[in-house]
Amino acid sequence: MAILSVIPVLNCRTIDTTLDFYLQLLQFVVVKKRELNGDVHWVHLMHGDTTLMLQAIESPSSEAIHPPLSHISLYFYINNIRQLHHFIKAKNTRVSDIKITDYQTQEFSLIDPEGNTVTVGQAVDKPLT
Repeated sequence: MAILSVIPVLNCRTIDTTLDFYLQLLQFVVVKKRELNGDVHWVHLMHGDTTLMLQAIESPSSEAIHPPLSHISLYFYINNIRQLHHFIKAKNTRVSDIKITDYQTQEFSLIDPEGNTVTVGQAVDKPLT
């Protein structure tokens, strides 16, 4: 047996706002979407080979079925961190400055509408000495 892939599924209280975040700021595209009574219930998103799913959680009465949301961290590797950072900052979004980590990666972070940490990273071209 081998695990072939993984697709993160984010449970969302505000799926429309969260969907806009991933479409507008990280430039994902909708692959498939399900609606329930005219409201978005589930969305399959992609950006290149990266896949993400969003799922609306039901009313508070469904918390017996769905445990409380746990905030997670998503880490996206990209090939032009400065360009994406500039793009996101231009949208007036709260985003950290780009920093260089001790593990030779340039990174910045922001929080999605559900409270999840989204970190974007790119390997440093030349190792720091």
